[in-house]
Amino acid sequence: MAKPAVDNDSIDWTLSCRLPLRPKIDVQMKTTTIDGGDPAFIRYPLKRKNYDDLTLEVSTPRILVLVVVPDHVEEWLALAPTQLVLRRSAHWLSLAGLPPSDNAASVTIDVPRQNLLTPEALQGMMQRISSEGRL
Repeated sequence: MAKPAVDNDSIDWTLSCRLPLRPKIDVQMKTTTIDGGDPAFIRYPLKRKNYDDLTLEVSTPRILVLVVVPDHVEEWLALAPTQLVLRRSAHWLSLAGLPPSDNAASVTIDVPRQNLLTPEALQGMMQRISSEGRL
């Protein structure tokens, strides 16, 4: 995992692995307490600059990771000698190929709740990138 020094290109982290072709995924992370409404999607107002950067055609796939946390900071995590518990979830979405937006400030996107960011989901993404060159 690598963290760029300055986030000029809407990239907070770069994830990589040791599969053939050494696939990588660039990640833009956002955090929200918004978790109501549609049971299939989380609606999130993404800044227009981030939207534009994440829809670009690039050689390294990019995803948005939306971390949903409880309303109260004190509930975000629990720490004990034998465990670290982070409350709520993280969901991912690729915006690659989405059309340009006419919105000036932000674009509301629908992040599928089924796209949980799990170790298995990341492994699947890396395998697809390694074998097919795409997510």
